[in-house]
Amino acid sequence: MIKKLLILLAVFALAACTQTQKDFALVNTKGYLSSPDQISDLNEEIRSANRQFAFALYQQLLNNEKNVFFSPLSVQLALSMTANGAANSTLKEMLDVLRYSDVESMNEYSRLTQSYLLNQAVFSINNSIWIKEAYREKVKQPFLDNIVEHYGAMVATLDFSLSSASETMNQWVKENTNQRISQVVKPPIDPLTVMFLINTLTFQSTWDVPFEKKLTKNGVFANLDQEIQYVLGSRIVPYYEDDRVQMASMLTKDQAQEVLFVLPRQNVTLSNAELVDYLQKPLIQASVVVQLPKVMIQAETEMKETLGKMGMPGAFLDDIADFSNMATDARADGLHIFSVLHKTFWMLDEEGTEAAAVTKVEMQIKSTPQGDYSFIVNRPFTVVIRDKQTGLILFMGHIVNPQP
Repeated sequence: MIKKLLILLAVFALAACTQTQKDFALVNTKGYLSSPDQISDLNEEIRSANRQFAFALYQQLLNNEKNVFFSPLSVQLALSMTANGAANSTLKEMLDVLRYSDVESMNEYSRLTQSYLLNQAVFSINNSIWIKEAYREKVKQPFLDNIVEHYGAMVATLDFSLSSASETMNQWVKENTNQRISQVVKPPIDPLTVMFLINTLTFQSTWDVPFEKKLTKNGVFANLDQEIQYVLGSRIVPYYEDDRVQMASMLTKDQAQEVLFVLPRQNVTLSNAELVDYLQKPLIQASVVVQLPKVMIQAETEMKETLGKMGMPGAFLDDIADFSNMATDARADGLHIFSVLHKTFWMLDEEGTEAAAVTKVEMQIKSTPQGDYSFIVNRPFTVVIRDKQTGLILFMGHIVNPQP
C-alpha cells in the first residue's frame, strides 16, 4: 500500500503561548527554542534566502480578487524540517525552492533565524512532528535527531485511527496560537497519512505611537459595498511617494519591527519586479496624516500546486519523491508530501492587544491631525511585516478586504 506524508503549517500573526506535552511524546522538549542562543544579527545569506523565497511565493499566491496573507518564514521552516528527510533530486528541488545551497546551511540558518527572533519577546515559534504509531519503527532516528537539534521540535506518536488524534494535534496548535487557529487536521485522518510536521510562528506587538480610539471613523474602501473602520492620526513616519506608489512604515514598540504599507496610485498595478524594487527604496522621515483600515482577517492556503510551480513538483509525486532519509522503505512505500496547508491570522487596531497606558497618553491629543502628506489606505494594498534591523520578512500579503 502506498503511504503518503501530510505536512501542515499553522501560522498566526498576533499571540503566543507554550504547550505542555502528554505521555505520547517521544521527545518532550522545545530544546534550544526554550533557551535560544544570543543572536543579535543575521548574515546576508540568511536575509537573501528569506527575501527571494518570500517574493517568489508572493508572485505565485497574488490574487487581485481576494485577500492573500502568509508567512514566508513559517513555510520555510516547515519545509526545511521536511527537507531533512529528502534525498537526491527531491532534496535538490526543495533546496533550490527554499534558496539554500545545502542541508547544513539550511539547518544552521534556520537555527540562527529562530534564535534571533526568540530573543525578542514579541515572537513565539513552535515546531512539532506527529508520527502514526504503526509507522514509528520505519522513521529514521537521525532524521528525528536533526529536527530536534536544529528546530527544537516536539516529537510524538499517535494512533491516527482514533478521533482523539486530530483533537490532540489541533489542541497543540490552538494553544500555541492563543486560540486563534483551532483546526489544521480535519478528522478523520486519511489511513494513508503517516506523519504531520507543524510549525507555528506568532507575533504580537503594540504601535510605537498608538492611535486614538476617539479618532477612529467609518469610511469607504474601494470595491466594497459597506463602509469599514479606519484608525486615524498624524505621525512622523518613514515615508516615500512617487507618481506610481505611496509607502509608509508603521513602527512597533521599540521600533524593532515595521509594518510597511505599499499603496499603488489609482489605476496603477505594480509588477512583482517593481514591488521588489520599491521595497528596497530608502524611506525618509515625514509628517504624514495616516488613515489605515482596521484589519481582522484569516486566510487559508493549500500550497501544493504553488510549490510545485516554484520548482519542487517531485516531492508531491508518490512514484518520484525520495524521502529515504526520513524513513526506511520510503521509495517502496511511495512516501511523499500530500499537502502543505498554511493558515494565517492578522489583526490591526488602534493599539494592538495591550498597552492601555500607552493608549492613555495618546488620548491626550485632541486636535484634528495635521501633516505634510496624506496616506489614506482606502483601496487594495500590499503589506510587509518585517524585522527592521535585518529586513527579514515575517508576514506578507495583498489585502483587498480588510474586514471580511
